[in-house]
Amino acid sequence: METDKSYTIKLEDRRVYLYALVGGKKLTPEIAGAYWREIAGACFELEKTKIMIEKDFAESVSPLEMVHMGTYLGELLATRQIALIAFLDRYGNDDINELGKKIARNRDVKLQIFKNAEDAEKWLLIN
Repeated sequence: METDKSYTIKLEDRRVYLYALVGGKKLTPEIAGAYWREIAGACFELEKTKIMIEKDFAESVSPLEMVHMGTYLGELLATRQIALIAFLDRYGNDDINELGKKIARNRDVKLQIFKNAEDAEKWLLIN
């Protein structure tokens, strides 16, 4: 599924969880809000509580933007009862992703960062 020209998104029902591949040139809080609304909506429709998201943005957000994004994500996902998020970043923005993980967990979102899809899927399947 493609949306506007600022990002692309592919959603796939993998029985136990929803897989989402999102990407574009530059990630912004507005883009993140848009794709997370799509992901949350798909989880609601498909009755999924687990997500594997693979992020493919060449340029990430600032720490302050991540704080705002993490707060919004916590509020959005709390209303959808999402239990687990396995997160991968093709560009390996480890520092900003770790900040996002801490913010999400402070808002009761169980998010784990992975280096590869195999480990992410194992985690989703056993939890």
